Amino acid sequence: MAPELSPSSSPRYTVGYALLPEKVSSVVQPSLVALAADRGVRLVAVDVSRPLADQGPFDLLVHKMYDRGWRAQLEEFAARHPGVPVVDSPAAIDRLLDRATMLDVVSGLRVPVSVPPQVVVSDAAAAADPDELLARAALRFPLIAKPLAVDGSAESHDMRLVYRRDGGLLLRAPLVLQEFVNHGGVLFKVYVVGDRATCVRRSSLPDVPAHRLHDLDSEPSVPFANISNQPLPPDDDAADDMAMPAAGFVDEVARGLRRGLGLHLFNFDMIRERSEEHGDRYFIIDINYFPGYAKMPGYEAALTDFFLEMLRGTRPVHEQLGPGSGLDMEARKLEPGLGIGLRELESGRAQA
Repeated sequence: MAPELSPSSSPRYTVGYALLPEKVSSVVQPSLVALAADRGVRLVAVDVSRPLADQGPFDLLVHKMYDRGWRAQLEEFAARHPGVPVVDSPAAIDRLLDRATMLDVVSGLRVPVSVPPQVVVSDAAAAADPDELLARAALRFPLIAKPLAVDGSAESHDMRLVYRRDGGLLLRAPLVLQEFVNHGGVLFKVYVVGDRATCVRRSSLPDVPAHRLHDLDSEPSVPFANISNQPLPPDDDAADDMAMPAAGFVDEVARGLRRGLGLHLFNFDMIRERSEEHGDRYFIIDINYFPGYAKMPGYEAALTDFFLEMLRGTRPVHEQLGPGSGLDMEARKLEPGLGIGLRELESGRAQA
């Protein structure tokens, strides 16, 4: 259980958050700030235009920053405050910034979930023989063309649905080509906060009928932005093919990803194919670090509980006696492979 403080308690812990200005509102809503304060946690924005070492003190630091300058600041912060945990390690986050490696972790899960067949097109040379490329990867149309890099830019979300070979799919290398799986127009977005997973149904791209692949009068490829998602009915009216996956299954998938990735804060997109031949098959098609949690039901309590779990057993910085008096991060690991502290940044960076 996370430590509780009475509503009348003044904040004892300070959690710094480093987010780009355009991302702050997707996480730090007034409702989160109020609940956290009520439970003894003060949320303070890190000024990314100023040196991190000149700010604080912080009992916990959460961030969604990727550049080298920020990493250098984290290393300096680590030297000064070795007992302060950071969520999450840049070396662990790196895997999710490259669609070539993003989904590698799925193959190691001990649950019946997989990744649609896909291939990385690294450059023009790799695309010289598209037929050979697609045959080697055993890909069938339609395909989703995704930019290789995930950097939060509009370009990294510029995806296309490719219906046939002349769809210009090889013009934007480097990219990932992933086989599109019909899934009833329903996507399951699972938000992970520490050891808690929350699954939400979202509308998705409609199924692609077989005749569309051979319709030469239609566009060979279409940007996602030009495709209307299939609308979802209210939960109470949802048909069986739109039913939520079992909670135990979702928890098991989330737990495996959390351990495999070594991350605390992320979400993943999961789809379900239903067919007479294979029955129900689940696929993970995307994983995102530190998503916009404000879209997750009850996110305020989930994040506040998580902050307190990370701070469990620690003394607030303002009550510590001096440099070096913080608790060893190893004593604060939530579970093996997940307690990522600043002291591990340099070794993790070397392995990345």
